[in-house]
Amino acid sequence: MLYLALLLGLYHLTLCYDMGSIPRQTECYSCMSLSYQTSWKYLQTTYVFPKVFTDRCKDPANERGMPTVSCSSVCISMLEPDIEAGVFIGYKHIRGCLDRVLRNGFNQTALRTHRFHQNNQCRTLSRGHLFNPAKPSDPPAIGEVQLCSCYGDRCNSSTLPSSVAFSFVFLIYFFLS
Repeated sequence: MLYLALLLGLYHLTLCYDMGSIPRQTECYSCMSLSYQTSWKYLQTTYVFPKVFTDRCKDPANERGMPTVSCSSVCISMLEPDIEAGVFIGYKHIRGCLDRVLRNGFNQTALRTHRFHQNNQCRTLSRGHLFNPAKPSDPPAIGEVQLCSCYGDRCNSSTLPSSVAFSFVFLIYFFLS
């Protein structure tokens, strides 16, 4: 039993951490919720154009033909609250490569501080803390986003990283044994 637990733990580590040896390309879903397309003329200075705008971006793993892109960085999914006239409607989704979602990139200090390059995880952070401004004189972006990072082909299909789900299942199994 202990051997199995150690083996599963080692497997979990290989999923979660970048071993830093050989750079490899990863396939990540590339999409944005349809509502971004209607406001694209305002958003194109912030975001990079995705492969597709679709409401199917909410759950791309359940959709056939959802486009992917080849990434040299980790895959990400971002969740933003969709608010119209002060009313919360739901969430908007953005999926892609860490280095190809924001036109001016993510704040590298924030990424290192929260270890997005090292762990499969989700964190809710302010846009002002996470997004690089186009110019230093630009005001900080307002509001919060949930950013999830993950390693592995098409791992950015949900907001719960697979390693978290795996760990949860493992803990339940361990306590029930």
